[in-house]
Amino acid sequence: MLSRRRMLGGLGAALVFGFDPATRSWIAEAQARHGNPFDRLPALDGMVSTDPASIAPYGTDAGSIVHNSPFAVLFPGSVRDIQKMVRFCRRHRIYVACRGQGHTTFGQSQAAGGLVIDMGSLNQIHSITPTRAAIDAGATWKDLTLATVAQGFTPPVLTGYVNLSIGGTLSVGGMSGAFNAGAQVDHVQELEVVTGRGDLERCSRHHNRDLFDACLAGLGQCGIITRAVLDLVPAKSRARTFLLHYTDNAQFFSDFRIVLNRGEFDRAFTLLFPKEGGGWIYELNAVKFYDPGDEPDPDFLLRNLSLPVAAATVNDSTYLEHILAVDVVVDFFKSVGLWNGVLHPWFDMVLPDSAIEAYAGEVLPTLTPEDVGPTGFMLIFGLRRSAFGQELFRVPAAGKWVWLFDVLTAAPAPGPNPEFEERMLTRNRALFEKGRTVGGTRYPIGAVEFNHIDWVRHYADAWPEFKHWKRRFDPDTILAPGPGIF
Repeated sequence: MLSRRRMLGGLGAALVFGFDPATRSWIAEAQARHGNPFDRLPALDGMVSTDPASIAPYGTDAGSIVHNSPFAVLFPGSVRDIQKMVRFCRRHRIYVACRGQGHTTFGQSQAAGGLVIDMGSLNQIHSITPTRAAIDAGATWKDLTLATVAQGFTPPVLTGYVNLSIGGTLSVGGMSGAFNAGAQVDHVQELEVVTGRGDLERCSRHHNRDLFDACLAGLGQCGIITRAVLDLVPAKSRARTFLLHYTDNAQFFSDFRIVLNRGEFDRAFTLLFPKEGGGWIYELNAVKFYDPGDEPDPDFLLRNLSLPVAAATVNDSTYLEHILAVDVVVDFFKSVGLWNGVLHPWFDMVLPDSAIEAYAGEVLPTLTPEDVGPTGFMLIFGLRRSAFGQELFRVPAAGKWVWLFDVLTAAPAPGPNPEFEERMLTRNRALFEKGRTVGGTRYPIGAVEFNHIDWVRHYADAWPEFKHWKRRFDPDTILAPGPGIF
């Protein structure tokens, strides 16, 4: 993090001193000295900047598809700064969006012409006990996991890529291969939130419950999460992954269901790879955490599957190596210039148990290696439906299991590619419509063009309450304009 002195020195006259309501423009120091009438910013511990170089990263995200530049960026020195600037922006009807790691792919953390709050400076871990961790929303799950595993604990649900902000994933949901554990939003004990009114409030399942439910998986619509108290559980020291490979859709799902229904593994997920000559290879990853002296028994864990135990490839690692495996890959892509600026038109959908086999069996033959790309992934997770408890985290209502189907597409090289972008967005909408027809829901980190009616249908019976919460906690509708919900 840049120190305040270095930041001030680098930004100079680009630091914001106020806002001119008449021209709806921010006033920098040089303009202020000429006596322009404006509404002066409140005194801040951090700073607001309009410096073009500072603003540029906040006009895009990991998708590199939507480009909506803010007029200013807040680098908060405290939660008080967020309160003050939300109140200031509310007075002038200026949009406000928060940015953690900017890992969404369709402008969800952007605010065209508004203020983006960089949460990265609010990254302190306040406490760790055997059952809970108190942490700032700008810290990452990687920060938290490194700190807790050193003490023998871990968050119960971790996404595949963990260099994501706490506040970011709690605003979306946070899904993982921990198939019996729900989402990250199901393991929150308490939140600290700045509402769209600029009020700082604490909330939990037992206190201020409406705000708690409105912010968890609420896509930032009702409040800015600034701190969270999260569940922790004991951490094993090692991870053993059994990899089984399939080319037949029915055979794969039959074995995957056996693994899920037994519940003997700690994680289970599937990667898909193109097969020579066409088609796809389903790689089932079944993961068991353990401590030395209590090694997993493959003959027991893989009994009665359609493939023999000897067909499994076994990978053994430390717990942290397993948790950080995707981060290592993404960091490599970044280091060789194949991440930043690369189009990532991701498709993410949650499908009902009754539809997943037919959906995968019909969709996968229509996809080509271009639909994934040289640095992309395809994933299938099976997840216990009853483990999800937050109302705004929308998953199919029926069935024992729900299924996350991900096509995490990457373009072959950085830079604009309008034809590729158009093809992939058209594909995403078609895949979404096919999934919605059979009862699927969107996991809203990806790149699917959604209008207001789409969002109303997405939230379904939760829409009236969500709309009520929005009016109550963000009455001027300034928060998180990127998704286009309200």
